[in-house]
Amino acid sequence: MANSLFFNQVKENDNNREIIRLLEQYALDNPTEQLYLITAPLSEQKYQYEYEHNALVILSPKHKIIFLDLKNNKDEFEEYCEDFIEDLSSLSDKYNYKQHIGRPRKWKSELICYEENIPTNINDFLSNHAITDSNLRRKVELLISLLIGSINDIKKVGVDAPETLLEKVKKNIILFDGDQTRFIYKDFQKKIVSIQGLSGTGKTELLLHKLKELYIKDDDTKIFFTCHNKTLAKNLKDRIPKFFDFMKVEKQIEWNERLWVNIAWGSEKYPNTGIYSYICDFYNIPFMRYRYGIGYKEIFTEALKYIDKIKDNDEFRYAFDYVLIDERQDFPKEFFELCEKVTKKQVYIAGDIFQDIWDNTGDDELEVDIVLNRCYRTDPRTLMFAHALGMGLFEDKKLNWLSDEQWKEIGYTIKRESDRKMCLTRDPIRRFEDLEQEEVPSMIIEKQTSITQIVNLLKKIKDENPTVEPDDIAIIIVDDNKSIYEFIDKLGYRISENLGWEVNRAHDTKSQVDNTIFISNRNNVKGLEFPFVICLTGKIKDGYRYRNSLYTMLTRSFIQSYLLVTNDDGIEIQQKGLDIINSQRCIQTTEPTDEEKENIRQTVIKMKEERTISYDEFLNKIFDTLNIPQNCRKKLKKGLIDFEIEEFDEEQTKYYIEKNRNFCK
Repeated sequence: MANSLFFNQVKENDNNREIIRLLEQYALDNPTEQLYLITAPLSEQKYQYEYEHNALVILSPKHKIIFLDLKNNKDEFEEYCEDFIEDLSSLSDKYNYKQHIGRPRKWKSELICYEENIPTNINDFLSNHAITDSNLRRKVELLISLLIGSINDIKKVGVDAPETLLEKVKKNIILFDGDQTRFIYKDFQKKIVSIQGLSGTGKTELLLHKLKELYIKDDDTKIFFTCHNKTLAKNLKDRIPKFFDFMKVEKQIEWNERLWVNIAWGSEKYPNTGIYSYICDFYNIPFMRYRYGIGYKEIFTEALKYIDKIKDNDEFRYAFDYVLIDERQDFPKEFFELCEKVTKKQVYIAGDIFQDIWDNTGDDELEVDIVLNRCYRTDPRTLMFAHALGMGLFEDKKLNWLSDEQWKEIGYTIKRESDRKMCLTRDPIRRFEDLEQEEVPSMIIEKQTSITQIVNLLKKIKDENPTVEPDDIAIIIVDDNKSIYEFIDKLGYRISENLGWEVNRAHDTKSQVDNTIFISNRNNVKGLEFPFVICLTGKIKDGYRYRNSLYTMLTRSFIQSYLLVTNDDGIEIQQKGLDIINSQRCIQTTEPTDEEKENIRQTVIKMKEERTISYDEFLNKIFDTLNIPQNCRKKLKKGLIDFEIEEFDEEQTKYYIEKNRNFCK
């Protein structure tokens, strides 16, 4: 089994084969250590050296950069090292690192070493080149980030080691792990390339890096970057120019000529507003507007039929060279088939593996090339609690369950005990350099009694983190009803009055705003992340969509997530489960019986089918089944909304209707 932190860019030959084997074995024996083997900087393909087939550069955080001579040709090896360091210095200058870490003559002796003999004991070899000084460690990590293309904003992260918890998070030096690096630089010999990862594994960031590589490769490449969510699409379109500027991309962005960034559907009158609308215009095929019974599956299936007919023509033109798709779980397989047929070179797809497993019933499986199950954003304790809460693992009746293989795919180790008791654990990961966060609770659940309590919580976060800024915090209303907007207005006023912070009502702005506290419903948070997240809900409900939203919202945080519940019925069992996670680093749960697993599977299938109908049709189907008179239906529907019964949750809906049917007569 490969170590996801290990990356090898080196082509094997007789000189390097044995040392590569030893280093690969070391990586397997030390699965928490990052290790990269290169012969030239990855971030710039223009760098090549005559001696690189006879040398090896070993990169590992907390160690010096090691140049290893594999052929004992002293003169050529020295020339190789000098050229390599000169090019590294050029990269340092390009990304403004040099003014912070200095020229090579200042750091070569402390951060670079040269070895002429191939080691036989890798443990001793690396130990001899370990760095203990925290500031020197940061400098070597910054150099590694340049070499692997994981460029950090040097003005933000700085060189000096930060001291406080919040500063360590904000100034964390990001290094792509082995799997992330492979996605960016590996030459995949296939048309569709799929990456799946947990929330917080950097999928969208990797797509941006892949986009940059593809865009600068040729002058006439046509690329469409798409997703389902409008807010995410807007966020992407805003981020790309800034990202290209930061990555020193010299080519100008030619919007809607070489690069399109928009949602999947779009508008018939405006072809550039969606990939589907563009395809319909490009190939002159009918555009299907949204209406009942017409969704993604229908429009993409119909478009495929037309494209297949057109492809029989020898003069078929491809609409794009590359297509990049974020949030894979939002689309049916027909969408990927359509993108593949209208794309000349490759289609890159990224999705949330947990969301995909949650929804997957075996019908729409997509081959996955890279799985990212190491979450570098969210504290493992918060991630475990969010998974458990989302799937109902602490409760007798589970909302969802995974196979052993699926548990492993999302990063869990299974330990079975007696009476179907199970313990699910995760391997520790290196999230932030030298960050001791064990004493800080990462996940807090408690009863919410008033707006004053929320304001006091913000004051507490501010007192405990003196450098905290308003945009370090997000307040997310998980429930979906009209009353939340009045609540947001009242909360925003109290925050401005008591803390002097400006408020960003993100359900209106649809974006993050600097130096403001982010407040929103659950529909405007995709792709965003914050040191602190406060989730508010009336009651922990059992609906699939609701629980999935809780998982998504709670995993937006770097440091702490809070779940504040107005009606605390049922939170005791969640608190007990959280206590076990905190004390034992384990999700303690009971495995469902085979019959219960099948019931869960059938419920998930039914839930997916119900997504294709409107909420009114869903209700009318239940009203008909229960023989509810027409004159009662409007009042019952209003009650379902007022009492925040989860939409499309058949069990809760039926229970409410049967309980209240007599009151509407």
